[in-house]
Order: sequence, then C-alpha cells, then structure tokens
Amino acid sequence: MKGHLLLLAAALCAAAHGLSVAQSMSVSRVDPPNWWTGMRMNQIQLMVTGEDLSGLSARSRSPQVRVTHVYRTPNPSYAFIDIEIARDALAGYHRIVLYNGRDSLPLSYPVLKRKPGAGLYRGFDPSDVMYLIMPDRFANGDTANDNVAGMTEEKDRAKPGGRHGGDLKGIVDHLDYLADLGVTTLWINPVLENNAPAYSYHGYAATDLYRVDPRLGSNEEYEALVRAAHAKGLKVIMDHVSNHIGIRHPWMKNLPSADWLNGSQANHQRELHWKMELQDIHGDSAVRANVTTGWFADNMPDLNQKNSFVARYLTENTLWWIETTGVDGIREDTYSYADAKYLADWAAAIAAEYPSFTIVGEVWIGDPVFLAAYQKGSQLPQSMETGLTSVTDFALHDAFAAMLAPRGSIRAVFDCLSKDFLYPDPGSLLTFLDNHDTRRVAYLTHGDVHRTLMALKMLLTLRGIPEILYGTELGMAGGTDDGTIRSDFPGGFPGDSRNAFTQKGRTPKEREIFTTLRQLLHIRKERRSLSFGGMIHFPPANETYTYLRILQNEKTLVIVNNRGGTQKVSLAQVRGYFGDAKVLKNLLTGTETSPDTPEIEVPGNDALILGIE
Repeated sequence: MKGHLLLLAAALCAAAHGLSVAQSMSVSRVDPPNWWTGMRMNQIQLMVTGEDLSGLSARSRSPQVRVTHVYRTPNPSYAFIDIEIARDALAGYHRIVLYNGRDSLPLSYPVLKRKPGAGLYRGFDPSDVMYLIMPDRFANGDTANDNVAGMTEEKDRAKPGGRHGGDLKGIVDHLDYLADLGVTTLWINPVLENNAPAYSYHGYAATDLYRVDPRLGSNEEYEALVRAAHAKGLKVIMDHVSNHIGIRHPWMKNLPSADWLNGSQANHQRELHWKMELQDIHGDSAVRANVTTGWFADNMPDLNQKNSFVARYLTENTLWWIETTGVDGIREDTYSYADAKYLADWAAAIAAEYPSFTIVGEVWIGDPVFLAAYQKGSQLPQSMETGLTSVTDFALHDAFAAMLAPRGSIRAVFDCLSKDFLYPDPGSLLTFLDNHDTRRVAYLTHGDVHRTLMALKMLLTLRGIPEILYGTELGMAGGTDDGTIRSDFPGGFPGDSRNAFTQKGRTPKEREIFTTLRQLLHIRKERRSLSFGGMIHFPPANETYTYLRILQNEKTLVIVNNRGGTQKVSLAQVRGYFGDAKVLKNLLTGTETSPDTPEIEVPGNDALILGIE
C-alpha cells in the first residue's frame, strides 16, 4: 500500500511542478516502500524498479534526506540509490528527483513517525512456550479472502497440499483460546505472498517480500494481529526466509543482475543437504559450497547473499517488517543454507536496532556437536559468531523420537542432554517434539494418550524454550506427509462437524490431553525453576529417568517411567537435594508424599512432576 502511495505521490508531484516525465523513463516500484524517523539505520538503499533507468542520477529536494550514491546497473529496469535520512527528520514525504540525461521524474519518499517502543520487540527466553501455527490450516476467519483475483491457486480443502482457507483473522479470533491454554508466544509460519499455482499454502516460496498474501489478509491485518496478541500478553515470532524466494517471483522474469541468484532456473545445483560439511575440516570444498549455493528445491531459487545489493535488500526488508509489525522475534528458516557472513551481519544489524530482539535459527542437524557451533558465543573450532540467541534443537527432537519408537530407550534423551556442555547456552535452545516438517508426536505414539502426555511433560520440564505444534493439545496425529502433518484444526473452518476450540467439541481423548497440557503450561508459568533453573539428572535405570530443576530455593523433581507398567523408583540418589523439605507435592494432582519415603511409585508411560516443598 505504501509503495502505491509513493508512486501516486510522484505523479502528483510531477504534475504540480510541471516537470517533464518521459514515457521511456518510469518507476513501478521502490523498495523499501518507506522508512522511519529516528532509526539507528538511517542510511538505506532504495531498489528502484522501472524502465529506462540506465545512466540514472538522483538529487534530493529535501534538506532532511540526502542522496549519497546512485548505482547504475547493466539492467535498465533497476537502479539502486543510497539515501541518508537526518536523525531529526520530520515525518512526511521527501522529494527525490531522478534524471536519466534527458528527462526527470520526481518521487516523494515517505518517512514515517516510529511507533512508541514500549512493549514491542521484546524477544523470547526460556520462560516462553511457543505455539506454532500454519495460518492456512488453523482457522478461516474471513471467507471473503478464500479466493483472490490475481492469485493463481484457489481454496480446495479436498487437496492435502492445497490451500484450505485459514487466515490471519482466524488467528485473531482465537487469541483468547491460546492465552487461556497457557502458551506465551505465537510462531506463525510465513505470511508473505506466495503466488504459485500449487503448494502456495505453506508460505516458504515468496513472490513479494513486502506483501502479506491477500488470501491470508493484508499488511495492516498482520500488524493488527501483533497488536491484538500483545494486548492478550502474547508475543509473536515472524517466520523469515533469507535463503530463497519462489520461482514465480517477478525477479525471475528479469533478474536485477546476472549474479542475483546462485545459478539460474535452467542451470543450478540441487541442495544435497550435507550441512555438516560446513564444519568438517576434511570436507570437499565443492560439497561445502553446495550447501549455500544449491537450490533447496527447483521451485525455490537460491538468493546470492554475496551480492551486496541482495544482502542489503534482505536486511532492510527484515528491519522493515519488524518496525512495521512490532513482532518480538524471528525464526530464520533454512539458516545453514544461506551465506554465513551475510547472516552474521544481518543478525548484527537487527541487534543494533532492537537490542531485546531474539532470533532462532533453523539448523536441521541431529548432532549437538554441529548444532552448538551455530549458537551465539560458541567457542568450538570451525564456528563463527552468528548472533543467534537460539537454535532449533533437532538433536533433542531426534532423541525424543528414538525414545518413543517401539522398543526405544529413554537413554537417548539422557545421552543427548549429557552433551549440553557443547552449547554456550543450552537453556535457550528451541526444544520440540514435533513441528510442521516432522511427524507429530501423537503419530509417533500411535495415539497413546499416556505416552503422548509423558513426552509433553518432559518437554515442558527439561531445559530449553519449548515449542508446541498447533493441534498437539488435542492429540492430532497427522501422518507421514506434509499435507496430513499440517491437517486442519477441527472447528476452525466453516462446515466443520465439530469445534475443538471448545470443551464441548472435543472427544474424551482430546479433553484429557487438552486439560493436562493446559495444566502443565500454567504450572510452568508459575514455577520459574522449570524455565531458568539449573538441571541435574541421573543415568536412567530400567527405563526410568530422574532429573531436578533448581532455581534458588525452588526445586522441582521429575521422574519418568518409559515402560508400560508401574515401577518403584528409589529416592536415595536425590534425597540430598531435599534439604529441610516437608513434602513432595505432585503438581498435577496435588497429592503429597513424605520426602522420607524410600521409594515412589511411577505409573507406566508417565512422568511425576513433584515440587520439593
């Protein structure tokens, strides 16, 4: 919208000042479409898209906006203009005049007043629990945007890989549900325009980096969602992609430069996913290069962040979305596939502008040795300073999956956590049983309520920042493919036979999981030892695993039984941590046990969460 206003303002300005506007020189788009007063980054680069822009020069007619450099490109459809906005610049339109040697064209660039910063860009930490939402599959709050003119894929809920009609309004409509559930933070999968003929619902193949997909809503509705979430005490995490765009992005018809992408649509490498090679001192350079230059998929062109214009565009675009919406953090998709130097500079630019802001990088590697190298402050060889507060803990995810497998052992979780010495800050890792790319936990447990809840109890009491996939609170099981993993939330769509957002609309099995998970989430909010406490654990015995979370005088004891039958677990090894405690209180049931008891019974496929009171 702001970009359209800019171009309208340019035309009006030209008419008002009687300037000659040659038909051969035109501007169709300027990115970023606006900036703000008082930003630390006050020197920005405008990407001007149009016709006959070769030989371009530019002058500012505003004393508060200075043109510092114009970059002429071999492609006459693009030009890049560096401008500097005075720290004390007034909000409003600032006139810049373009010249191509024959004619002139005025642009009025909007510089906006910043929002009050209180309560914005708060970041996330171990006290948070993320709730992961795929907007298209969560709830349809506005049926009027199900199909939109100009968008190539229409709604078809019969297709597992099709668009199902969920949108931003659907999320806003259920913020009370989410706040009551007890989560603190919403991680929302990408919402940018994905104008592709198929599989456009997931959002990871953007065709416009400055526009919300109109089938999900508008830029203004995205901003309103963040405001509404903040009003309910919920944070919002933006899912961001620097690595690639969608094959239908307009750039693909007319690339700004020959090296805008790694390779081309006709000639490119496919990503081999050997991410570990980035740290492997014995690795082949060609294999290593493939990680960051190969295309994630044939319909996802790989951006070349070594091109300084690409890097500048992506960084400014990220800051633009943060400032526009007021989101609290970013989950950076396919982190290890983008250029490492660019990502470090990108994170530093965000931190300089928003010191409380936090970023979690998606690094899909199941080995702590490689994961640890990506977290901020890593001292491991072959690591570089990333600026990442958090990294996706796929190592613990894989350990959970191994534990839940038939004849699986809880030893996998113990062994994984025993390697936490590798991380600068293991408590800030993003932990999860499942996400939108992996099989759901209820699928792994074959729908077993007890084993599903056992795993959730562990997730919410172990170290880290837990993430819960939408529908996990109901025991949604999904399947093995993306379409079924990303099933629709029952009751979120017109015509659904029942509404699982309500107690009445849930099955008995769903009620049991929902009620217990809600209770767990609220317990975690109340007991800071479960968020920030140090962790002490003991080697498993007979598939039982015992650990404590301790924060000053608050102590929480967890005992897990990964076998089907009740087991008696000795308290001898943990009694030294009881101090002068009078009781061991089951935080879920309220029942109390004397700390002097020699052993405690733990039901099969369950975990006891005991306050040492």
